[in-house]
Amino acid sequence: MQPETMKSAALASCVTAVICYPRLAIWTDRPYQVWFLCFVLGWAAFMLWSFVFAWHQKYTGEEVLVAKIKPSIWGAATVAGLIGSSFLHFGIDSVLRPLVPEDYPATMRAWLAMTLFILAFDQLFLCFAPFAFFVRLVQTRNVALGLTVSFGVFLVYLKARSWQGQFSAPFIMALVAWRILASYLSVYFYLNGGVVLTWWWVFLLQLRHLVDLLK
Repeated sequence: MQPETMKSAALASCVTAVICYPRLAIWTDRPYQVWFLCFVLGWAAFMLWSFVFAWHQKYTGEEVLVAKIKPSIWGAATVAGLIGSSFLHFGIDSVLRPLVPEDYPATMRAWLAMTLFILAFDQLFLCFAPFAFFVRLVQTRNVALGLTVSFGVFLVYLKARSWQGQFSAPFIMALVAWRILASYLSVYFYLNGGVVLTWWWVFLLQLRHLVDLLK
């Protein structure tokens, strides 16, 4: 790994760990001390950011941390975020919230902590790093995009296995369809608008929880 790549990954992982700290701090039944969890998360973030900084620009020709100002793509991301937020609120959350309430924020503090974690680590784990890994593997954008989407769907499948018997088949199918679309849009916005645009669209999805809390 090049020294510049290591420096960039180390700095990004430290920032990621700091941003994720509030989520770890409010985790009441955490198995370890918060400082240890921050260290583990920071190390994991370092490995994931190393993938991104080492391979993304090399195989796509694009900078990693960039915000491309394209009104059309930003408009599309905004519309997608608002529509996606509505779909999740009415089609997914209404079913999941009673069964897994710990996945939903109950206070403004919890919403902020969860949102920061999702922006800082979830997108790194589900979008940025997998795409960098797959584009290095296959060296083709479109194939790497498809593999990144498949990775997201696989994770949903693993989670859904623990829900066996609790949800109807149509609901599981709707959840998988959403994950396919959401993963595709995350990578698409990432490639066409940069990481900031991906964060923006995901932030709009998280706003649905804030609306619920302000009622």
